Amino acid sequence: MALTEAPGSPPATFLNYPLELNLDDLQADVAILGIPYGLPYRPDEMANDQSRAPDAIRQLSHHPSYTRSHYDWDLGGPLLDDRDIKVVDCGNVTAELTDLQEHYRRAESAARKILNSGTTLITLGGDHGIPIPVMRALERDQTITLVHVDAHLDWRHEVNGVTEGYSSPIRRASEMDWFGP
Repeated sequence: MALTEAPGSPPATFLNYPLELNLDDLQADVAILGIPYGLPYRPDEMANDQSRAPDAIRQLSHHPSYTRSHYDWDLGGPLLDDRDIKVVDCGNVTAELTDLQEHYRRAESAARKILNSGTTLITLGGDHGIPIPVMRALERDQTITLVHVDAHLDWRHEVNGVTEGYSSPIRRASEMDWFGP
């Protein structure tokens, strides 16, 4: 099964960047990756507004700017100023709703492939648990400094037996050797 699939209906990529689902031979400077599902604390929380966020962000990305050469309202010029930066949208991690650990493995694998190609990764997520597989994919020999800005610390060990849910990503990061001061 493919790690990623095209964004939902209607299919729209982020800012109309090209869709690239082949992560094995990725040739890009920046890649957008949607990860719609985290690990819920209850089964009825699986499909929610947060799980629709990656596609909603993509659809709304077209509102202020219909093309990449459109005037950038913050920079006072075209987006990326027509620099030769290749941006692609890698779609959404293919959901595995019957095995959520497998879904996280797919998310980690997709993120790792993108990062190992030398591409800068931007993720569009669902809930706060989404960073956990991405942080695993960041494993390197050098120390990474994590800056966390949130209304609360996300430091719970577990909630209802779930240790990789939306209340614990910063605690999980503290357990990864590649994150440091």
